[in-house]
Amino acid sequence: MASQEFFSSVPEPDLPHWRVAYESAVQEADSIALFKRIEIAEAAILTRRDVLAGCENTFAEQQQTEKALTKLRSLKKYILKF
Repeated sequence: MASQEFFSSVPEPDLPHWRVAYESAVQEADSIALFKRIEIAEAAILTRRDVLAGCENTFAEQQQTEKALTKLRSLKKYILKF
């Protein structure tokens, strides 16, 4: 269930933690493991979003985090029926 929507599947050396967690979630094929990966990714994204709220010039990353959260919520709804 890989997503090329936001990020490349090739890891980048300076990829933020939330992106790594997000990529792990969207690429997870096992539904049991997917739930845990989504939880981890959501926590990382929400933590990063809090940090970005107090910073200037972070609009692009803020948009990326919101899109990633939306995608994770869709996975929970449509794949996990949660």
